[in-house]
Amino acid sequence: MRGFHWVTSLVAGVSLCLVAASASAGAVTDQFRSGAFGLPWSAGKTAIQAKYPGGNWDRDEAGVERYCAAARQPLLKLPAQHQSRELCFLIGGDGTMASATARMDASLPSLLAVVNRSRTMFGDFDAVRRDEGAIQSRFTYMLWTRDTPLVVVVGSSNDADGRPEMVAFTVADEASLFTSGAEKVSNRPAGTR
Repeated sequence: MRGFHWVTSLVAGVSLCLVAASASAGAVTDQFRSGAFGLPWSAGKTAIQAKYPGGNWDRDEAGVERYCAAARQPLLKLPAQHQSRELCFLIGGDGTMASATARMDASLPSLLAVVNRSRTMFGDFDAVRRDEGAIQSRFTYMLWTRDTPLVVVVGSSNDADGRPEMVAFTVADEASLFTSGAEKVSNRPAGTR
């Protein structure tokens, strides 16, 4: 019986630690209120290009101006092997930085590292976008939208064989750029919603 009480106490202690850890997870606003990757949300094209020279300007799939430059940047305090390899910035309608995306090495370890760290820091994601019509999903975007207009997006895409082609972490202060078509999700069991 004494062993049972010890195990029960251990389980209760672990449960309290897990509750405390999830309660103290940092909000998106706390992390990115002032900007991302060393740039304020008010940064314009010139400031972005000055901070990360040598990149290229183009437009994304939706026609939004984008600047991408090679840059090895630490991300969410992850180990060095999970640094960015490229940073991309979208310019919003007001001419300032609307989002910052860190493209990482396209690998399952990178994807797991950034998803797990995001869940530790921001809690469970609350929206998702994926290609629902496919037998095997070719892309998935997990979104943290509770602090809108600031949102965090972890995205990945796979080739036809299921190997990662893209792993990216995005933070944006124009939520509409990323939330269109996203479905709200719940991580609670069905009877507790």
